[in-house]
Amino acid sequence: MSALLLRGLAAVPRLVWLVLGGLALVGLLLAWHGGQVEDARQAGAAAQAAIDRHAYQAAADAAAVRQRQVVQALARTQAVISKGTDDGLAQDFADLARRHDDLRLRWEAARRGGDSGAGGAAAVSNASAGADDAACAARGWVAFDTAVAAAHAADAAIAKDDAWIAWARAQGAAWPE
Repeated sequence: MSALLLRGLAAVPRLVWLVLGGLALVGLLLAWHGGQVEDARQAGAAAQAAIDRHAYQAAADAAAVRQRQVVQALARTQAVISKGTDDGLAQDFADLARRHDDLRLRWEAARRGGDSGAGGAAAVSNASAGADDAACAARGWVAFDTAVAAAHAADAAIAKDDAWIAWARAQGAAWPE
């Protein structure tokens, strides 16, 4: 059988063998070239991935620095707003305390029938000399000391609410878009 095969192969013209050998060589060259192209593609993809990782890391680092700067600036602004609110509220409370102290002094002067510092006029309308809490209570009114304490507490609560509202608005305005 092998002798028959060898005779059959020997009968194939030399040109056919040259064409077949050329086709095999071209096939080998194409396979080698495809391997080279694939190796180059993989090397390029690895290089691009390294460049992208570096660029993304640099962008992430820059964004983290910028975010820290924004957070620090916002924290400073918020601290200033809070300090201003606290200082303003303390001033409001001091003003309220002075006004309520003045009202108490005028009421006490009106009770004794003396000059209340207003040219002889009483600080409370229709307050006559010798007015006292017992007379107020007898008429169904709240005692002056109770009323002034309640008014002071209400005014302080309103001042505190106004301060919180102003604080919230200022904080909202300071927040970056």
